[in-house]
Amino acid sequence: MIHVSLSKREKYIFIAALVFIGIAILYNFILEPGIKKWQSANGEMTAKKARLNKGIRLLERRETITREYNKYARSTKNISKILSYVEELANSMSIRTSNIKPGQGVERGLYKEYNIELQIEGQFPDIVKFLSELIKLPTLVTLKKCDFRSTPENPAVFKGTIILTKIII
Repeated sequence: MIHVSLSKREKYIFIAALVFIGIAILYNFILEPGIKKWQSANGEMTAKKARLNKGIRLLERRETITREYNKYARSTKNISKILSYVEELANSMSIRTSNIKPGQGVERGLYKEYNIELQIEGQFPDIVKFLSELIKLPTLVTLKKCDFRSTPENPAVFKGTIILTKIII
């Protein structure tokens, strides 16, 4: 057993060092991890409260959202019907379609206008027959733009772009 005699001043310094080491251990291993855990839990609670508030706002607007969605779904359904009809018609008349781009709807007072742009390729008599059949569609579809050029490889084949406008009331 080691017996060390310390002066009064050394005993105070030793006790102060022990207190300092104890406080450092208490801070590093108990207080700091506890504070970090509390901050993490607080951040999670804030995020969950924000999501809950957003969900409540959406529930309050449920009727409006449902109405808008149904209106959009109807218009999208109409556009997809037109696109499938155009593709079937083109295939039946040996016309190749590519790069079909349905556009965004534009409000025009009482109705909404959707542009559909597509590139077609075929012989000129087939293209004329195709365009005349497109104009005869039972829905409100108009031919807005028509641009064709003969291909350098085969002058009998024309390639071009047409823009159709679908009107939805």
